[in-house]
Amino acid sequence: MATRNEDGVQLPAGVSGSRFFHGVLNDTVAAFPRVFGGVRVPGAGKPFKQRYDEALVRFEAARVASSERATVARFMTRRTHDQLVIRHNGRTTPLRDHLATHHDTPRLVTRKLPGTAGLIPAVPFEGHVYRGREVASVVALLRERNHLTDGAAAGLAWTVGRAEIDGGALDLTGQRFAILGAGAELAPTIALLRAGATVLWIDLADPDEAVARASADAPLAGTLVTAPNARNILEQPREIAAAITAFAADGPVHLGLFAYAPGAGRELRLAAAMDAIARSLAPADVASVGMYISPTTPATVQPEDREASARLFADQPFWTATLSRLRALPGNPHHVHGDHAIARAVVPLQGPGYQAAQYLAKMATAESWATHGADLDGGAPRPMTVSANVAGISKTRSLEHPLFKAAFIGAPSFGVQIFDVPTTRSLSALLMLHDLLDTSAPGAATSNGVAPAQKAAQTLSQQVHGGVYSLPWHFQSTIRTAAVVGLAKRPSLLFARR
Repeated sequence: MATRNEDGVQLPAGVSGSRFFHGVLNDTVAAFPRVFGGVRVPGAGKPFKQRYDEALVRFEAARVASSERATVARFMTRRTHDQLVIRHNGRTTPLRDHLATHHDTPRLVTRKLPGTAGLIPAVPFEGHVYRGREVASVVALLRERNHLTDGAAAGLAWTVGRAEIDGGALDLTGQRFAILGAGAELAPTIALLRAGATVLWIDLADPDEAVARASADAPLAGTLVTAPNARNILEQPREIAAAITAFAADGPVHLGLFAYAPGAGRELRLAAAMDAIARSLAPADVASVGMYISPTTPATVQPEDREASARLFADQPFWTATLSRLRALPGNPHHVHGDHAIARAVVPLQGPGYQAAQYLAKMATAESWATHGADLDGGAPRPMTVSANVAGISKTRSLEHPLFKAAFIGAPSFGVQIFDVPTTRSLSALLMLHDLLDTSAPGAATSNGVAPAQKAAQTLSQQVHGGVYSLPWHFQSTIRTAAVVGLAKRPSLLFARR
């Protein structure tokens, strides 16, 4: 039974995103009592919705401190995968079984674009476009402001250096990408085409408008492939898997999982459906898997950001120190568990379903793939190359809420950077290319000389968080205070409709 009458990938009958998330966390605590002995998941329903943010932080702290970190991630990934169903032609079937059945290969349409292959690294930021070697300057600036981790800075430097070796521009001719959510605001699709890659466009949006817009200054290069009868991720996962398999006949494919749509549990259903499609493919057809993780997750705070947070709290100006004493800006941004610190960065307003998509279908899945591979049934580990980096908070259409708009205006007063979409898209694409091309990247399948728990930690260490994880105050409290500052600057937001 599906949760609603519409066709497509669904959660189990009568199960909301919140209840689904609660169930997976509870099942995990029960399955690993030694790991989660001191963790209590709030009761289902209203108690969970009200307190899931802090409970999840403590759950994650116990998980990352355990030598079974990657095993727990694999368990959560399987629990998520096994519960998905699809309503198709009036019948409801487990998604796993649906994807395992044969489907005729959808028609692929190939179009060679007329431009010359070559992606010059470029990052627009604060009114200036940094190009080529200049990208190092903006990376240094963001690192100085504690807006990205050392790992992210090193990865971006590698990509800029690779472009220099290649004559100033990255040439991805011969590289093949299947991008699910190719038309998403943050997807790297256009950058890949400009670099000369062959790209399978999977999206409900038609690519022609995006290609025409991107070609206004210079024609795009590369080869664009579409599957007209395999575009809807929720309704056509089997057709999309068949299209990717056909596309991979000419060589292994880099999978990009970037589709997103808010509301009605779509965040979780889309993310989990993309994961299921990836798992259904033959391992030899998949060169890598890439995705972006929101900074509003219970991420592990890197040592440099822990140090920055403590320093910023000690050296904060009088006005924020006063707010801290009044508890308007409580100074507890991280939950420390042994040697690990977890960011209290979850935003309850985004809802448990949104967080389930980020935590189960992205963080846990990325770790599971990087350490064990796509096999969830206990086979021998076959690690995959995974790119799963934190991408900064950006002014996307999904954040068109009056509270967020007000907080965005006030955020710079608290040292938090809200990025324009082109900035995040550029930084994230360059960082992803490092992960896919550098055989020593943290999530590379070839970097396996460490224990699974350490490999999992490394895979999620590259974070362009915009100051969220180096913040000296509790993030949710900072959002509220920043919103007050923003409303003072733009009172009209008080009357804005969502």
